[in-house]
Amino acid sequence: MSENRTIDYYNTNAEKFFNDTVGIELNDFYVKFLNYIPDGGRILDLGCGSGRDTLYFLQKGYDVISMDASEEMVKLSSELTKRKTLFLRIEDIDFQNQFDGIWACASLLHIDKKLTESVFNILCNALRDDGVLYASYKYGKGTSILEDRYYNNYDETSFAEVIDNVSNFEILTNWITKDLRPDRQDEKWLNVILKKSNL
Repeated sequence: MSENRTIDYYNTNAEKFFNDTVGIELNDFYVKFLNYIPDGGRILDLGCGSGRDTLYFLQKGYDVISMDASEEMVKLSSELTKRKTLFLRIEDIDFQNQFDGIWACASLLHIDKKLTESVFNILCNALRDDGVLYASYKYGKGTSILEDRYYNNYDETSFAEVIDNVSNFEILTNWITKDLRPDRQDEKWLNVILKKSNL
């Protein structure tokens, strides 16, 4: 199954992935997201990887729960943040109305495309009313396998079509960025912020 191969990749390459990503500078992304989060609000860092973003949010005074499906990444992120990272798959979360924001930086893109709508419903349930979700995807269409990792790709149109089928989520904004790793500058990413509306 594609998801298991992806988790295996992160378990096997955890230290390299940690070293490659822990220093990436995302301040512009954080500012866009935190504009919608109350001071000291509760954030779920979904697929937290190295723990880089969790650490940033904690240092800014937010209440953060972090989780990852890779046992090895959980160990490394827990060490970095000095907080326990939950060992949990995205599809298995069962939070209800608990978060002001969900941060899903390069994590939902590993979810099987067929599960995307159901996962967004799960995440919508985890948010409080007017809560927001940030997500990023490799820019494109369809699915791909790179370095034994499964990717579920979107552009603005194909992503909007998915969200049209999810009750209570609306797209607040989206923007395109280049990959921030020096060896990946030719790759583009779709970034989106969604809001839970209580219509």
